[in-house]
Amino acid sequence: MANAKIKIAEALFPLLSSFQELNGLTLKCVRQIQEDGSLSRIILDFDSKALILDANVDDDTISFLTISSSGSKEIQDSGVTQGDIWEDLVEQKFGWGWVTVNQQGYLDGILLSFGGIIPQVVVNVIASSLEVGRISTSARSTVSRS
Repeated sequence: MANAKIKIAEALFPLLSSFQELNGLTLKCVRQIQEDGSLSRIILDFDSKALILDANVDDDTISFLTISSSGSKEIQDSGVTQGDIWEDLVEQKFGWGWVTVNQQGYLDGILLSFGGIIPQVVVNVIASSLEVGRISTSARSTVSRS
């Protein structure tokens, strides 16, 4: 089992490094880009860096990368303001990031947390469009340990 965990960690390291670069950074704004009626790109602006999420139309997977936002015209001119899903997360520090892989082996989503470790946002690719949702923690079950 330990070998499997090491192999998984090595395979996912390039993806998870994008989240590592955001440690301690505060979310300043979120821009959502629509193309042909679908949400195709989300830009999370952290001032010194940005996390860019894209829907890959060829295989319904999600791609993401962290880039330096200093002077990036793409980030400055993307033109859509944050929606209510993101509104209470703006001005919070990035917490954690997770990737999701479905049963067919496609990386088709991520989970994000802000201001702590509990995931608050899920972004999935469905029919070549990004879908964003909030994760509710109010129905979370409690596990007691002895």
